[in-house]
Amino acid sequence: MAALSAAAVVLLPGAPASAAPPPPGVCDTPAAPGSVITDLPWPQRLFDAPRIWPVTTGAGITVAVLDSGVDGTHPQLAAQVWPGFDFVRNVAGADFDCTSHGTATASLIAAKHADGVPFEGLAPGAKILPLRVNDSPDVLAQAIRYAADQNAKIINVSIAIDKDTPALAQAVDYAITTKGCLVVATVGTRHTTADASLPPIGSNRNPVPNDPPSYPASYDNVLGVAAVDEHQDRLPESPVGNYVDLSAPGDRLVTATRASGHQYAKDPTLAPAYVSATAALLWSSQPYLKNSDVSWRLRITSDRIAGGSRSNEFGYGMVDPYRAVTEAPPRDDPGSGQPIPPAAAPAAAPHRSATARTAAWIGLAVLLATGLLFAARAAYRLGRARGWRPAEPSPPPSPAERPF
Repeated sequence: MAALSAAAVVLLPGAPASAAPPPPGVCDTPAAPGSVITDLPWPQRLFDAPRIWPVTTGAGITVAVLDSGVDGTHPQLAAQVWPGFDFVRNVAGADFDCTSHGTATASLIAAKHADGVPFEGLAPGAKILPLRVNDSPDVLAQAIRYAADQNAKIINVSIAIDKDTPALAQAVDYAITTKGCLVVATVGTRHTTADASLPPIGSNRNPVPNDPPSYPASYDNVLGVAAVDEHQDRLPESPVGNYVDLSAPGDRLVTATRASGHQYAKDPTLAPAYVSATAALLWSSQPYLKNSDVSWRLRITSDRIAGGSRSNEFGYGMVDPYRAVTEAPPRDDPGSGQPIPPAAAPAAAPHRSATARTAAWIGLAVLLATGLLFAARAAYRLGRARGWRPAEPSPPPSPAERPF
C-alpha cells in the first residue's frame, strides 16, 4: 500500500463546504437512496432529546466519522459535513458515500430537523468530519491522527479489527494524550463462544463467554460501545469483553441514506454514534471539561442494565444523554456500586421515577398542609375580630353588577 500523505490542515471556523458528487468510477454500484420514513424512532423516544436541546445541541463540536464517507448532499446533513479526506484513495474529499453506512452514522449524530420527518440526530448542532477508511490498521492509524490534527474533539470509529499494531496504538495515544480527543469505537460484530474462561462481571444473566479483543476499542481510554435492542437486550452479534464500556441502540434504527431518504438498520457498528453525539452535547455545554472528564461522565451517568454494576456484556450501561448533560456526580465516585437513581426529568418529560413521584406527592401534601394552616389562622383572627359572631350575609348584586 502506498504511503498516505494527508496534510494536517487545521479547520477554520465557519460552515462546511457544499458536498461534491462522488468521483467518477468510485461508486460503481452505489446503494440506492431510501424513502422518507415518518415513524418516530424508538431511540428518540428513549432519549427525549428536545428536553436537552434548550441547554445544548452540540454546537461548536466537530465529530470525525471514520467510516465509508458521508454524503453531505442529504437534506438533513446539508451544511453539516466538512469535506474531509479519503484515506482509501489517498485524496482529499470524503463528503460522499457509496454504501450509506457513514451517512447513517453521521445522521444519528447530527441530522437536522426536516418538516414532516420525525427523525433527527441527537446532536444537530455538531459538525461532521468524514474520513473514508477501510479495515487496514495503518489506514485507521492515519485517519485517527488526521482527525486529531484537524481539531476534531470526538473520533467515532465504526470499524473493529482483531489486530493490535504499534501504528494504531500510537495513533490512538496521540489523539487522546497529546491532542485531548475522545475516541469512541465499536466493539464489532463478531461475538463467538470460543473463550469461556472469563464470565461477565456483575451480570445477572446467564454467563456469556468473552470474545477476543477488538481494536481500537480495547485500547486504554477508548470508549468501546456494545449494541442493544429496544428491550435493552444485547444484540447476538455484539461482542462481550472487558473492553465494553457502554451500550447504545443498534437495532431497528432509522438512519439517513446516501443522497436522500431513510432506512431501517440493525447494525452494532452504528451504536457508537449515540455515544459520540452525547459526548458532543456534554462538551458543547461544558467546554472546560477534559476528555477524561467526558469519558468518566458518560460512564457514571449511564443507566445500569446488568444488576447495577458493570458487566462485560453492557459495560456500565446504556448511555443517557440527559443525565450526562445535567448531572455532575462527585469526581471520585467509582461508578461501580449501587445503581444511580434516574435523572429528575422536567415536568413535561414523559418518564418519571417512583422516587420522583413519591417526592412530588410529599411536596404536594406539605403545600396543602401549609395552606390549611394559613387558612385556619386567618379564620381565627377574623372570628376574634367579630366577637365570634357569624358575618352578616352580603346582599345579592344588583342586575347591573351581575356578570351575565
